[in-house]
Amino acid sequence: MSQVQFLLDENMPRALAAALRRREPTLDVRRVGQSDMPSIGTNDPDLLRFCQQSERLLVSRDKSSMPQHVADHVAQGGHTPGVLLATNRCTLGSLAEDLLLIWSATSSSEWQDVIAYLPLTD
Repeated sequence: MSQVQFLLDENMPRALAAALRRREPTLDVRRVGQSDMPSIGTNDPDLLRFCQQSERLLVSRDKSSMPQHVADHVAQGGHTPGVLLATNRCTLGSLAEDLLLIWSATSSSEWQDVIAYLPLTD
């Protein structure tokens, strides 16, 4: 079972990665803009290609265009390790709880080509 790894899009709260690491130091979470990660301003199709190559679930707030980019990526023969889209109802705490639950209770293979919306429950 391969452990889930996350890439936080640049539009996610900066404090989220720190909050996750405080609660679970072994969790592999990175942000767009960090070294060895895509740079800030990277377009969505390139983020999806990076996530496919690095096997990282993408966490984003881009609900307007990301689903179409995922559909296009898959239609072109690509795959995603999963895309998690945070809705406006997500607080920092609920985001952290959901990502910790996903990390601890699922494997990366369960998320292939899946788009899910956060929070997981209302």
